[in-house]
Amino acid sequence: MYRLLLTSLFLLYVTNLYSQTFKFGDIPQEHLEMEVYDKDSTASAVILFSNGETDLTYRNEEFMLTIKRHVRIKILTDEGLDEGDISIRFRNKNSSSPEEINNIKATSYFLDENGKLNKENIGRRDRFTEELSEYASAVKFTMPNLRKGSVFEYSYELVSNNPLNFPDWVFQGDIPVMWSEYTAKIPEWFSFLTVSRGFHRYAVNEQKTYNDYFSLRSIYMGDTSERIEFKGTEYRYAMKDLPAIKSEPYMKTSLDYLSHIRYKLASIQMPNSMVDNYMTSWRGLVNGMLENGDYGRRLNGRWVGREVAGLVDDADSDLHKMVKVYNHVSSVMDWNENYGLWPNKKLEDVYEEGTGNGAAINLVLVDFLRAVGLEAHPVMISTRSHGEVIRTFPGSIQFNHTIVYAEVDGIYHLLDAKDDYLPYNLLHPEDLNGEGLLVYPNEELWVPIDNKSTSSEVCRVNVQITDSGIKGSLKLTNKGYFAYNRRQQIDYEELEKSVKQEILGAPDSYMIDSVSISKDVLDESFDLEVDFRIDKNMHVDVLYINPMVIGGRENPFKKEDRSFPVDYNYPFSENLVYSMTLPEGWVVDELPQSVVHRLPDNTAEFRRLIQANGNTIMMNYIFRIKKYRFMPGEYDELKKMYDQMTAMLDANIVLKKQTNE
Repeated sequence: MYRLLLTSLFLLYVTNLYSQTFKFGDIPQEHLEMEVYDKDSTASAVILFSNGETDLTYRNEEFMLTIKRHVRIKILTDEGLDEGDISIRFRNKNSSSPEEINNIKATSYFLDENGKLNKENIGRRDRFTEELSEYASAVKFTMPNLRKGSVFEYSYELVSNNPLNFPDWVFQGDIPVMWSEYTAKIPEWFSFLTVSRGFHRYAVNEQKTYNDYFSLRSIYMGDTSERIEFKGTEYRYAMKDLPAIKSEPYMKTSLDYLSHIRYKLASIQMPNSMVDNYMTSWRGLVNGMLENGDYGRRLNGRWVGREVAGLVDDADSDLHKMVKVYNHVSSVMDWNENYGLWPNKKLEDVYEEGTGNGAAINLVLVDFLRAVGLEAHPVMISTRSHGEVIRTFPGSIQFNHTIVYAEVDGIYHLLDAKDDYLPYNLLHPEDLNGEGLLVYPNEELWVPIDNKSTSSEVCRVNVQITDSGIKGSLKLTNKGYFAYNRRQQIDYEELEKSVKQEILGAPDSYMIDSVSISKDVLDESFDLEVDFRIDKNMHVDVLYINPMVIGGRENPFKKEDRSFPVDYNYPFSENLVYSMTLPEGWVVDELPQSVVHRLPDNTAEFRRLIQANGNTIMMNYIFRIKKYRFMPGEYDELKKMYDQMTAMLDANIVLKKQTNE
């Protein structure tokens, strides 16, 4: 009996805990008095709760989506005041499925010095509507009289006549969330595909059946109405105590890590009716893109003939043809900084004007490659900032860019011609995001979007200690993305200044005697040679010299733990070979320790080997990241390696003058 009573009390407690109701204006005293969020003392604000309800009902002779939102936020510091700038986005009247925003309520609360509750409401005159694009607008307002310690809340209702617009729900954000809850009511005739993403478990994940009805008007039966009864399923999801998603070093877009649930309408089957399918297949999407007048049908190639004439006459292979065509398109076209799945104009106009979005430039490249007899096809991708593609959700909305697939001698190449700093064998770093969908008739073909080239930096430094300071030479060889980055960094019009700042990292102390860059061919290494000197007061007894001309000296990983993968985007290696010659009268007093640190699975390593031999000091520094992604469980070992590496790289070579005893 006693055990039964305890069990009943526990179940009652759990039921109450996860059956929260939030009444507008009912603010708990502890929230008003809260000064610090106990689960994140650094938080500038915290979402006390975020509640959403979506109801799919029949009224006014059509199915309507009614979406209700209620959000309450606590301001903890002055930095959190920006949370009071509210923007509610909706499809405007120009859209084929316009939405309405109704019943907006917004109130802020704070306790004065006497503990009295003050509140202030938002009125109609305090909010405005801003047009964001041709089809999207936003209702905007700022919560009144906010200060450190305030609590504010707002609620609204969004109405849509298109079930295809069934909203997703995001549980997390850039500030912590104490409670986030979402309820969806779906009639039995509608079938939705749902996908949950994120790293956090549900506090509530339940469903139950409900009964409802609507009246269906019939003009064929004397303008009467018929009562239609139906069943439906109510889904309820909730998460609690969610940390803020903040940008961290080597982190992909937060969209890939936010805890959220997504919906896509699969089918509708009304009583006594056939099934209406809304979920296309990837193959169906590909065929639809090829038939689309704004995409596949623009790839007719009729306009290219006169432009391609003579372009590849001296090419001695199909690969040479491909490279020449790629170099031509990337050099004559300017990217307008927009990616785009769809070309922004007709391809002929884009080429003639010399500028376009990413899709337009790459579809021009497809036409050119086909015109010289090569096999080429578009590839739809989602860039890193757009998020990874979810394979179970076929739809063009998942993509935001088009690149090119070209096959030469049985080997395929992925090309992106929007950046004239990129060679043909490198995709833009923003492109490297999982896989892309090849736009090939009647097929579903996925292509890995990765980097096949080696990214490395090799730096050879020879230094001599002279009576007036330090004299040295540096030879730098960069490959892959390191070469791409260096080409972007170097300002050829102010070469010496650029080398000081970007290569040597010490513009005040270094004097440049000469700089030379070898013939700069994009698909080859970037080679640079520098002769430099550092004027130093040599009338001293001790010299401190740090040999690290390249290599990171600051650990990017400050946090003790990490919730998300470390994503470098591509593997890489750094190698510094350093040689120092000492003049007569100087000796080595102290050398940094040699050290080797490898991760347990040998996926990353740091080595610094240093020794003195007569009047010469030799050092070899190597840092390698052999895979591009490390999971949270590998973070601790990775951080330890960086901790040791950055501590070691601060160590100096210590030289001293010999004394005659």
